[in-house]
Amino acid sequence: MGGHSAEPPKVPDYRIYKVSDAPQLMKTQRMLAQHGLKDPWLRNEVWRYPPATRNPYNSLNEVFFRKIKLGFALAALTIVGEKIYHHYYPEEHHHHH
Repeated sequence: MGGHSAEPPKVPDYRIYKVSDAPQLMKTQRMLAQHGLKDPWLRNEVWRYPPATRNPYNSLNEVFFRKIKLGFALAALTIVGEKIYHHYYPEEHHHHH
């Protein structure tokens, strides 16, 4: 019990992230340079931006076809849960017409 046989996650080498790979960050870098500023940590934000060679429809496809299934499953689970709850604990209406 309590044995940790799994290896820790591999941390990628920091040198693979280049600001020049993210056009949005290049724009930020240019804007900072206009004011005589430099952000040495800007490289740490590169992972947030997908590679420019990636097809923009891949992101839409990923969200729509992979994540929408999870959304529908959670919605169905919520509906079933509410039906079961209301079956065992029906709402009491004290309206007398």
